[in-house]
Amino acid sequence: MIQPAANTPLPHRSKALSAPSRIIRGLLIAASSCLLFATGSMQAQEQVDLGYEFARGKLTELSNMKTTLSIPAFADERDVEDPRTIITGELAEGGVALAERPFAEIVGEAMKAGFAASNAKLESEGAGFRLAGTITATEAAIVDRGGVESLQLTLRTSIQLIEGTRIVWQTKLFGRGTVPSTDGIAAATNKAIDRLIEELLIDDYFLAEIR
Repeated sequence: MIQPAANTPLPHRSKALSAPSRIIRGLLIAASSCLLFATGSMQAQEQVDLGYEFARGKLTELSNMKTTLSIPAFADERDVEDPRTIITGELAEGGVALAERPFAEIVGEAMKAGFAASNAKLESEGAGFRLAGTITATEAAIVDRGGVESLQLTLRTSIQLIEGTRIVWQTKLFGRGTVPSTDGIAAATNKAIDRLIEELLIDDYFLAEIR
């Protein structure tokens, strides 16, 4: 039998991956990259626990309302991907500030609490009037208040008072909350919601329709 010469290199196995292996490896790398990107995006968004509670007390007297009132969940017409969005932009960490649950839901429940504190005749179903609210915009800016850098949040809404299928009163309503920047988005947002409720409950034209 002929033996290979001592200086003849032995055949070796190729370390190149087979085509199926290369495909699988590529898919795993792509999936890992997507997961890391998604995780990073979630972590970049600012999570804000509003923990809102209406604490302003009675703003007007509504026990003499002419009929009952229902306040369903607010709608949200803003162009946002996540219904929990409070604000977007450079004033939010990562460009987005998210509440603990849908923001329109929080605003609607706050409005209902404001009416309840003023002794309104609230009903869930079959009420004579329905208050339909829609969030149209939320805006934030840094302003100067007496030499103090402050965060100002503006909450814009559309409000309709409906009897049956007829709109008996409507308005564009906004609430603005301004706090020192160090107090943060939650404080500014809660103050804006308080102001929104107050603006509606002191509106003489609105009160004339329900009393």
